[in-house]
Amino acid sequence: MKELKNRVAVVTGASAGIGLAIAEALAKEGCQVAIMARNSKALFKVAAHLDRQGATICAIPCDLGEASTVRQALARVERELGPIDILVNNVGAGTFKPLHLTSVDECDTALKLPYVPAVTACHAVISGMRQRGVGHIVNLTSPAGIFPLPFMVPYTSARHAMVGLSHALYEELRGTGVGVSLICPTQVNTGYFASNDADMHWYPRISSLFPILEPEDVAKTVIDAIRKNRREVVFPSVLWICVALFRKAPRLSIAMFRTLGLWGPSRRDTA
Repeated sequence: MKELKNRVAVVTGASAGIGLAIAEALAKEGCQVAIMARNSKALFKVAAHLDRQGATICAIPCDLGEASTVRQALARVERELGPIDILVNNVGAGTFKPLHLTSVDECDTALKLPYVPAVTACHAVISGMRQRGVGHIVNLTSPAGIFPLPFMVPYTSARHAMVGLSHALYEELRGTGVGVSLICPTQVNTGYFASNDADMHWYPRISSLFPILEPEDVAKTVIDAIRKNRREVVFPSVLWICVALFRKAPRLSIAMFRTLGLWGPSRRDTA
């Protein structure tokens, strides 16, 4: 999708962090942007900020973990702004600890967010995009969506599902004019770990290999991926190298990470 001006874009999880940065980047490109998140106070603050910059904004506070709520929110976007051209599935949640120490609520939340809203939203917008012959879907994941990271099984499972969703959709929509991009950055400086009560003691040491990015880095990558219809973007380069190695020789890669002490939790006394 070369031209983004006047396109209608939806960004989930847009009250802070990556979602906020993506919404701002799309607004700067001239898109009309609908932003969704559960935190209404933070969401309306973002809407006011973007409105002051001259953007056309539709803010919809909602529980994205409920499929019916997602469909209702998207229907409202189409009533207020018009047909949806760009969908960014960014919302996510999850904590980090062994599965047997994970509560029922923690397990359920990690599975519902991001996967339920992503599949629901894709299903809701895809018919219109196909009929018009134009559109783009962006799915955010993390290294946990590629590596089978331990101590965060519900989160890892849901992120793997996002990878499968994105790649399958890409193949299904080839030649229709509808693009699909999977975006996989390293850890991003968003405050995610504090807001999701994520216990970093369990976070695998392999994360120490990768630099921490800023939300604006991800937003810039998303805009580029939409313009160029990039199937998958894994970044920065050190993460891409590790992912390429893992995909060529998964068990050998894990054995190497384990030998280097990178596969265990951040602190030995938590094991």
